[in-house]
Amino acid sequence: MANSNFSKIDSNKIATSRQVFAVASHFANIQAKSPSERYGLTKVFNAVLNKHYKDSDSFMTHSDVSEWFEWDCVPEQFLHMISTKKSKAKAKPKAKAKSKVKAKSKASKAPKKESTLTQRVEAMEATQAKILELLEAIAK
Repeated sequence: MANSNFSKIDSNKIATSRQVFAVASHFANIQAKSPSERYGLTKVFNAVLNKHYKDSDSFMTHSDVSEWFEWDCVPEQFLHMISTKKSKAKAKPKAKAKSKVKAKSKASKAPKKESTLTQRVEAMEATQAKILELLEAIAK
């Protein structure tokens, strides 16, 4: 694999999806306490970063990527987005999660509605929370 000289890259060049994912992985490494948590957080941070830049009608640039890699902590703006989603996911009882599955089967007859990124991330976090609970129960 060839090494690139990053100083020669235009700082306004739009970041590739790999670079965005690398930043998400960097933030997950900082925030995670275990490898399984890091895996889930990488996906969540990737979604949060993409949502952040989409909401601001801009793109992550090479200079943004370079700047985020220098950080030793996760920016508060992204932690706030994640902590809000975690509290929403924990507040929902398990019975509602089952009703979502039934609603999806009913919705398959009707025209499909596009789910928002936030809904998908919340669903993924709920699934990961269930998996984590099962793994903790097995470990005990």
